[in-house]
Amino acid sequence: MARENAGDLTFSEQYNGPDPLLDAARTHSHEFGIAPVSQTTAKTLTLLARLLTPVAAVEVGTGVGTSTLSLLRGMPTAGILTSIDTNSTTQSAARDLVDMAGIRPGRLRLMSGRAEEVLKRLAPAAYDMVFIDVEPGNLERMIQPSLRLLDSQGLLVIHKTLLKGAVADPVDRSPRTQAARSMLNRIAEQENLERVLLPIGEGLLLLQKPR
Repeated sequence: MARENAGDLTFSEQYNGPDPLLDAARTHSHEFGIAPVSQTTAKTLTLLARLLTPVAAVEVGTGVGTSTLSLLRGMPTAGILTSIDTNSTTQSAARDLVDMAGIRPGRLRLMSGRAEEVLKRLAPAAYDMVFIDVEPGNLERMIQPSLRLLDSQGLLVIHKTLLKGAVADPVDRSPRTQAARSMLNRIAEQENLERVLLPIGEGLLLLQKPR
């Protein structure tokens, strides 16, 4: 449900300021039973895109478009985002959201299908940024196909890696939490990846191949 007043907002949400379009999209997302990225996560994605200036980016998990719009806002005006999801209905909602934001339709390429299969069809080393927003149980098998898409300085951003602190709680042994822990442990063992884990929203893991 949408929050009714400033007293219901976290300090971060108040500090970051309102975003009526994304706030409405979050409410719409809950109607579909989908958890959207948090306000702080959305702002972070926009900032990362502005810093990286990706001409070509990929998103795994379109939802109704909260992260889609956040990425497009930060990308260059000529940048194209390829967004993958199995739900064509929510993808239509994402398209509407991007249109309402006044972003040129050609900047968003929607692809419907299982991410593992769609990622294989995309050109290797042709993208500057990949954002993955799927359930923890599916995260690990997305990582190598996503890294394959990145150019030499590309950035992989993975959502839902801390699960709002559940991963750090040894008492939490739920399958979802254990899947996230397992993924993080395996990433930590890979010396060929630069990594930063950010406690933002449900957790963001940033990965980059060493230069």
